[in-house]
Amino acid sequence: MKYRYIKNLRDNRCVPCDDMSQVSVNKKPSFKSKALFREWCAKKTTDHCFYSLAEGSVSRARIEGENKVDKIHGVAADYDSPVDWANVDDIIAAKCVKCMPTWRSRTNSGYIRVTFEFEEGISIDHSLYKPFLSELKKSIGFHKIFAGYDNKSETPSQYFEIGEDWVNLGGKVPTEIVQTALFKAAKQNPPQSKDTSIPIEKIAEEVEKRFPNRWVGEFEVGSRGPLFWLDDGIDREGCQVFEDGMIVYSDRDNGWKTWRDIFGPEFVKDYEQQKMGDLLDEYWFNGKQFYKLLHEAAQPIPRDQLILELRQRGFRVSVKKGETLSEVENAILVISNQNRINEIAPVVFRRDERVVEFNGSRILNSSNIKPIEPLGEGDPKNWPFLHSFFDQFFEDSTPIRSKYYFFAWFQRFYLAVLNNQEDQGQACILVGPAKRGKTLLSNKIISAAVGGYADASDYLSGGSKFNKELGRAAAWVIDDTVSAASFQDQRKATELIKRGVANPRISFMAKHVDAITIPWSGRIIVSLNDDANSMSVIPTMDSSNRDKLMAFKVCKKYFQFPVKKVLEKTIEEEMPHFLKWLSEWKPPAEVLDDDRFGVKSFIDTSIAYAAYDNSSRSQVAELVDFFAKACREQNDKIDEWRGTVTQFQVAIHTYNNGRSLGASNRLDFVRNGLSHLEDAGKANKDIRPIKSIGKGSGKVWIIDVTSPYDIDDGTSKENERDVVPI
Repeated sequence: MKYRYIKNLRDNRCVPCDDMSQVSVNKKPSFKSKALFREWCAKKTTDHCFYSLAEGSVSRARIEGENKVDKIHGVAADYDSPVDWANVDDIIAAKCVKCMPTWRSRTNSGYIRVTFEFEEGISIDHSLYKPFLSELKKSIGFHKIFAGYDNKSETPSQYFEIGEDWVNLGGKVPTEIVQTALFKAAKQNPPQSKDTSIPIEKIAEEVEKRFPNRWVGEFEVGSRGPLFWLDDGIDREGCQVFEDGMIVYSDRDNGWKTWRDIFGPEFVKDYEQQKMGDLLDEYWFNGKQFYKLLHEAAQPIPRDQLILELRQRGFRVSVKKGETLSEVENAILVISNQNRINEIAPVVFRRDERVVEFNGSRILNSSNIKPIEPLGEGDPKNWPFLHSFFDQFFEDSTPIRSKYYFFAWFQRFYLAVLNNQEDQGQACILVGPAKRGKTLLSNKIISAAVGGYADASDYLSGGSKFNKELGRAAAWVIDDTVSAASFQDQRKATELIKRGVANPRISFMAKHVDAITIPWSGRIIVSLNDDANSMSVIPTMDSSNRDKLMAFKVCKKYFQFPVKKVLEKTIEEEMPHFLKWLSEWKPPAEVLDDDRFGVKSFIDTSIAYAAYDNSSRSQVAELVDFFAKACREQNDKIDEWRGTVTQFQVAIHTYNNGRSLGASNRLDFVRNGLSHLEDAGKANKDIRPIKSIGKGSGKVWIIDVTSPYDIDDGTSKENERDVVPI
C-alpha cells in the first residue's frame, strides 16, 4: 500500500490505500478563512481524509514522536501560487522531462499539488529522510514545476488534505533514480551504529561464512547486492554496503540495517571484546607516558603516534551522533584507566603475568626471555656431544659424582624459569684450567637454556649500580678474567654474591629512572681459572655462606672440541633433547635437600681450601698460631689464653720483640677474624677452638693454645687436606 491516511489531524490510526483517487470522503464544508479550515482539520470529530506517502515504523500509526518514518512510497509537492489550469498539463510535461508525476490535484486553497509515486517503495532510516528528499529534488526537480513550492511538503509528519480533481498523469519515479538519491544521501550523511566500528574485511568474511555464495563480487563500501540475510529466494539488487551497516532500498526490510541487526548482538560483542582486548594487551599508561609492547618489550610511544595506530586499527576519530567521545578518545581513556601501571621492568620468573603486583606497585612485565623448550626424546643418544662433555668435565672429590650435584642444581634452575616458579638456588662456581669449557658451560649451555645471560662482573664488583640488563636475565655470569682486584677484596665479593643468592628481589635501576624493587630468583655463575690470582675471588665459605654456593672443580684433562661453527650448531641441535632428559631426570636422594634451595650445597675440597687460604680468617689463624706457640714458650703448662682483642694485640707485640706482626695492629680485622674462627670451630672440631664471652668491645676471647692445632705440626688435622674447612 502506497498511501496512509487519517480522518483528521488529531487522529492516530492510519488506513492503508493504493489509490487515493478512489477514496470516498464526505463533502467538506466551505470556510470563510484558511484559519477556519485548519481548525476544522484538527477537530477530533472531523471525518475526512488526510494522506501521506511516508510510512512509520508502526505502519498503521501516524508518524509522530517515536514512530519515525521507516519507508517512503513517493513524494507530494504543494505549490502556494495560482496556476494556469487550462495549460497545466503542458506545463508539467515541459518541466518534468526526466520523470512525470503520477497525479495532480487541486488543494483546498485552489492551488495545485503533484504526487510522485515510486516504482518501488524504499525503506529508509529516519536520519536520511531529509537528505534523501534533497537529493531527489536535484534529480527530478519536483520543487521547480510551479512557483510557490511549500517546503513543508518535505516534513515526514506532514499529512495532506485529499483535495479534489485527481488526474492521473501516468508517471512513476524509476527505482534507479530513487536508489541513486538514497545512496548519495547516505554517502554524504552515513548512518552510524553506536557499536564499535568493524572493518569491512571482517564483515566480508562473516558474510561469506554465514551466507555463502549469496553476495557476488567484492564486498566493500559502496558495492550493491541482494538482501543476503533474507532467505526468501530473491537475489536481485536491493541494498548497498556502508561502514556501519547496509542501506536497504527494498521494502522487504527496513532501510538501515546495522551489523548487529544482520549478524546478531553476540557477533558485535565478540568483536568489540577482541578489539579492545587486543588493545589492552598492547598499550599501557603510567600517568605520564604511553607505552607499547613491541617485540615483547615495552617502548614509549607519543600520544600522536598512538592516535594514528588506533585509527589504523579501525577506531574512528570523529564523534558519532549522540556520543560525547570518539572511538579513538574512548580507547585512550580505557587504556589510561584499565592499563594504568606504576613501573616498567622485567620480571623473568613471572613471564605468564603481563602485570605483576609487587611491593605495592603495578609493574608492566617487559621480560622477553625465551627458555629453550624441551623437545623430542631425552635419550642420551640424541645428545651425544653434551653427554660426553658432561661425563668428563667435572673432577670428582666425593663418592657421589660431582655432575649429579650439578644436574640437580641445573634442573631446579631450568624448571624454575621454564615454569615461572620463583625457586631460589645457590651460586655456581666453576674452577679449572683455561680452555676446558667453563665459558661454554656457563654461557652456551646453562644460560642458553634459561633464555640468555648478563655479564655481572661490573655490578658485582661494585663498579656500577646500573643493572638494567641484569634485571632482564635469569643468569648472571662472571667470567675468568675477573680477579680479587676487581672486587676490592674477598669480603666484597662474598657479600655481593651472598646478596644475589639469599635475597629473592633486586633493585632494578635503568638510566634516568628511579630504582624500583622487583622479584628475582636467578642464579650467579662464576667461571675461574685455577691460578692464584683468579682463585682469589672465591668467596669465603663460613657457615653463613657455605649453603649458598655450589663449587665444582673442572677436570684438567683436555677435551677435544670441534671448530666453533660446528660446535655451536651441535649444541643448538642437542639442547632440546638434553633439556628433555634433564627435566625428567630423577636426582639421587643423597643430593637433594628440603631447604629453600632444594639441592645440597656441593663444594670441592680444593676450592674450599683456596677460599680459606684467601680469607681474613686464614690470616688471623696464622696470628693465632704464632700466638699459641709463643704462649707455650712462656708457660709450657698453659692450655688456653683469655683476654680482649687489645690484650691480644699487646701480647703479639710483646712476643715479637716490640714489633707488629702482619695485620695484628688492625683492631677490627683481628676481631672479625677471631669471630670467623669461632664460628668455624663450632662446625669443624679440627679447627683451633676459640670462644668469646660478653658483647661489643669488651668481649673476652678464650683461645685454645695447645699444640694439636698448630699449623706446622705434622699431626695437625687442619693441615690434612682431606678435611674440608668450614
